[in-house]
Amino acid sequence: MRRLLTLSLVLAFVSGCAHKDLGTKAGRTATNSEGDLKDIGSFRLSDPEGPKVVDQELESIPTEVNPLVEKWIAYFQGRGRPHMERYLARSTRYEKLMKKVLRDNGLPEDLFYIALIESGFSSRATSHASAVGYWQFIRGTGKRYGLDINAFVDERRDPVFATQAAAEYFKGLYSVFGSWYLAMASYNVGENRVKREVMNHYTRDFWELARKKRLPAETINYVPKFIAAKMIGKDPAKYGFDDIDYLPPIEFDHITVSQPVNLRQMADKLNLNYEDFKALNPKFKGEVAILKGSDLILRIPPGTAEQSKVAASESFVSRVQFVADTGDTQTYRIRHGDTLSTVARRYRTTVAFLRDLNDLPRRKPLRVGMRIQVPDRTPLKDRSQSRSMVAKKSAVEAPRNTVTVSSDGRYYIVQSGDSLFTIARKYSTSVSELQRMNNIRRGRTLKVGMKLKVPTPGSSSAREVATEVAQSKKTKSKVHVVRRGENLSVIAAKYNVAVSDIKEKNNIRNPASLMVGARIVIPSEVKQ
Repeated sequence: MRRLLTLSLVLAFVSGCAHKDLGTKAGRTATNSEGDLKDIGSFRLSDPEGPKVVDQELESIPTEVNPLVEKWIAYFQGRGRPHMERYLARSTRYEKLMKKVLRDNGLPEDLFYIALIESGFSSRATSHASAVGYWQFIRGTGKRYGLDINAFVDERRDPVFATQAAAEYFKGLYSVFGSWYLAMASYNVGENRVKREVMNHYTRDFWELARKKRLPAETINYVPKFIAAKMIGKDPAKYGFDDIDYLPPIEFDHITVSQPVNLRQMADKLNLNYEDFKALNPKFKGEVAILKGSDLILRIPPGTAEQSKVAASESFVSRVQFVADTGDTQTYRIRHGDTLSTVARRYRTTVAFLRDLNDLPRRKPLRVGMRIQVPDRTPLKDRSQSRSMVAKKSAVEAPRNTVTVSSDGRYYIVQSGDSLFTIARKYSTSVSELQRMNNIRRGRTLKVGMKLKVPTPGSSSAREVATEVAQSKKTKSKVHVVRRGENLSVIAAKYNVAVSDIKEKNNIRNPASLMVGARIVIPSEVKQ
C-alpha cells in the first residue's frame, strides 16, 4: 500500500509541470486548423528575428561539464574531428532557419544541436532502424507528428517540416519530465523507458540514472554528446575548429502551382544546378513533385517568382510516376525466396535504404512479382560471371574503337572498369571538366557503352591541365586528387598549408562544390 502511494506521488510529481503552456500561440503558428504542419512561405537572412523565449527556464538548456562531456569533446577534437568539421560546415546552412522554427514554437534554440548529433544536418541520413532525415524520425513517430511519408514524399527530409515535428515532440517530452536532459534521453530511447526508470528510482536527475546505468549506453552518452556538440558549435575556435569551410545559409521564396512538376526540367529552364534546386525542396524523393490536395508549393531562390512560374508551367507532367533522383536506380522483380536482406546484400546496400527508397513499412511483406527500386549496380554474384564474359569476349574479338569523332567534337566510349578519374587522366583533363562537358551530375554511375565528350588534342581544357601540372612541378607544388570524404580543411592539414592559400591557388570560390576526383594544386608555401 505504501509503495502504491509512493508511486502515485511520483507520477504526480513527474507530470506536475504539464500545466505549463509551452508556446500555445507558437503551436497555432506551427499547425493549421486541420492539424497539418504549415510550411514557412519564405525565409531570408534579412527577415527580422522573432522574440526570444521569455521564460528563463526555457531560454537555454543547462551546460553541465563532467568527465562524460569531456570525453566527447576529446573525441570530436581527435578521432571524430573529420565528422565534426563536416557537421559544422553544414550547420550554417540550417542554423538560422531551424532556430527560427524552434523559437516560433517557444523552445530553446540550443535544441538545434540535437540535429547535429542525430544526422550531421544531412537530409539523406538513414539509421539501421530506418530513422530518416535531419531529426531521425522513424516512420511511425514522424506520422504521429504530422509528417507526410509516402512513395513520392518524405517530409522527414525537409528542414522546416522535420524541425516543426521535432519541436512538437520536445514540447510534449518537456511537459512530462520538466527536465531537458530527460526529454533528450526520451527522444533517444523513448519516453516510456525513461518514465519507468524515473518511477522505479524516484529521481528526475538524468546523471543519477546514468551513474546507476539504468539507461542504455547509447542514451547515457546521448546527453553528454549533445552538450559537447553545443559547446563546440557555439565557440568552434576555442576547441580548435578555426578553419571550417562553412556553407552559406539557406534562403527561399515560394510559388504555388496546380499540377505536378518535374524538378529537373524546371531547374534546367531556370538555369539552376539541379542538386541546389532540389536542396530547397528535399521532401520530394524523386524528380517529380506531386500535389498535396489541389496545390503544389515549391520553394525557389529569392527574387525568381516570375521566372519560376514560367519554368514550372513548362515542366508540368501529365502522368505521375516515380523518377529516381540520382539516376542510378533500377527496377528489381522480387523472386521466390527473396527477402529485403538478401536483395540488399545482392545490390550492396542496406535494408533501411531499400525501405526508405520504396516506402516499405516494416510489416509489409514482399510478394513474388513485386517490383522495387534498387541501386543500379551489378549484383555481387553476377560480377565474377560478367568479368569472365568480358575476358572471354576480349580474347576472341578485336577490341572496338573507343574513340569516335563527329562534327561537334570527340567522344570516348566507356569501357568496363572505366571511371571519370581514369578517363580524365587519359585525356589530360579534370573530372570536373568532364562532368561539365557532359552535364554529368555528382553520384551518377558510368555505364559501359556510354558516349562521353572528351577534349580534342590541344584543346584549352587539356592544355590548362597540362600547364597546371607542369607549373606545379616547376614550383615544386603538388597536385592532389580529391578523395571521397575529403574537404579543403582535411587537405590543408595533410599538406600543412592554409585553406585560404589553396582557395587562392585554385581560384575556388565555393568550397562546397569540391568534387571527388578534382585535381587541386597544393601551394609550396608552408603555413606558419
